[in-house]
Amino acid sequence: MRVEPKISIIIPVFNGADFLEEAIDSALAQTYPNIEVVVVNDGSNDGGATEKIARGYGDRIVYAAKPNGGVASALNMAIELAKGDYLSWLSHDDLYTPQKLQRQVDFLRTIGEPDTIVYSDFSVFTKSSDQDSIIRLRGVPAEQFRYWITVENSLHGCTLLIPRNAFERCGNFNESLRTTQDYDLWFRMAQEFRFVHIPEVFVKARNHAQQGSIKMADTALRECNALLCNFVESLNADELSSGSGGPPAVGYIELARSMKMRGFTEAASTATRLSLQNLAKADMKAQLRTVEILAKIGTTDMLHRKAKALAKKILPRWVRSTAAAVKPSLGLVDAVNNLPLKEKFSKVYTQNIFGGADSRSGAGSDLTQTEVIRTEIPAILQKYGVKSMLDAPCGDWFWMQHVHLGVARYIGVDIVDALIEKNRTQFSKDGVEFASVDLSKDNLPSADLIFSRDCLVHLSYADALKILRNFKASGAAYLLTTTFTDRSSNEDLGDGFWRPLNMQLAPFNFPAPLELVNEKCTEGGNGFADKSIALWRFDDLKFD
Repeated sequence: MRVEPKISIIIPVFNGADFLEEAIDSALAQTYPNIEVVVVNDGSNDGGATEKIARGYGDRIVYAAKPNGGVASALNMAIELAKGDYLSWLSHDDLYTPQKLQRQVDFLRTIGEPDTIVYSDFSVFTKSSDQDSIIRLRGVPAEQFRYWITVENSLHGCTLLIPRNAFERCGNFNESLRTTQDYDLWFRMAQEFRFVHIPEVFVKARNHAQQGSIKMADTALRECNALLCNFVESLNADELSSGSGGPPAVGYIELARSMKMRGFTEAASTATRLSLQNLAKADMKAQLRTVEILAKIGTTDMLHRKAKALAKKILPRWVRSTAAAVKPSLGLVDAVNNLPLKEKFSKVYTQNIFGGADSRSGAGSDLTQTEVIRTEIPAILQKYGVKSMLDAPCGDWFWMQHVHLGVARYIGVDIVDALIEKNRTQFSKDGVEFASVDLSKDNLPSADLIFSRDCLVHLSYADALKILRNFKASGAAYLLTTTFTDRSSNEDLGDGFWRPLNMQLAPFNFPAPLELVNEKCTEGGNGFADKSIALWRFDDLKFD
């Protein structure tokens, strides 16, 4: 490695007048000295606003313009213009920390291994980069990297530092892809290059309503399904075993579970099919684990009906019988899916279908998963002068009892009568009350703010929108609710029982939130690290 290799920071931009200047400034502020900044204008149609900002830097940057062709084409043009030994991509709406490149070069020099690409942690912000939420990646051995980016979508491409010869050997970005061109290239590069994690934050990623992943949600869902199908089919047996800790049958079914949870049903189908094709080669323990996971991700849709039929042909009867005993709640989940809301969630509560060890509201309501919000919620209430709060639904009040809200009136409501009676008996006091309410149709108690955590994710679009309209009709000023900020598309509930929702995407289309708090969720092997609560004004929300 050269003493101070030249590094090209490449910035593709389309209609970026709002944020481009901040991005360029963060690039030029690098403590590492030997850099160039290459900005490519991808056919902006904003009356010359983007070009004016870029040209204002004169010869401090390299600037070029081209007809609109998508971010991949702009990145490829920047790569051709760049003179650096290494390249570092910066989106026009994101920011680098000043030490990004210096720390990455120092790290590469320390490990002294060629053919290495480094990546790092990052943070997410909405309004101010000083009010950001850190996303810590767990980091995986290089041999598990391709499996990891297949099972999780937490890698941020702007954290990477890439040697130029990686492009020469593996090719550039695929210009036919509009939203998945980055992961497609990282997967290809990982065949020949080691990806190594640096556990530090080097990028601050801006979350806003004009992001391409939000504006092209339908394209993103289609491309992600196709991309993940290709990833699944490309992984070899060693990668599957190393990534999952089991034989290929287990590796594939773990992928299927991840994809089903993220809404990528076509990719889940591919992974399930390959898992079952490899099931007969697995030992008894792996067969049981595979069938157990298959049970957990559902059996009511066509995909899993076919999977069950195939498993029946492959597995001995004793394995099928044991698997049925391992997951007794499977039948309960299937049985309640199509019930009316009141009956559905009453059964969830009485039969503990969520399987929470501490709270019948599930593992997400234990003291570990609520540690961050137990501090942040009171701060938000105080900042916005909230005097009364409606908690809808309130659940079994396992974690909320430990929160000093600082409001004059708290009303916890839930659709489950038995749960409300229990809460009344144990927790009612001056300023704290509980009521049995169907959020979709009953008149709601008046309050300044409605807090609704882990509610809409369990409901169909139709039921979720009905509840949101009822929330707004209550006259409340604010909504504080769950959102998953890194999801590029939403999916209706279908036959499932839960899925993550990004409230800024269709069919909700919320604007950028007033406040965003990342919950630091560790459930699902950190597969939901983007889980957050966010604050909106009801006056800014439209549900037509």
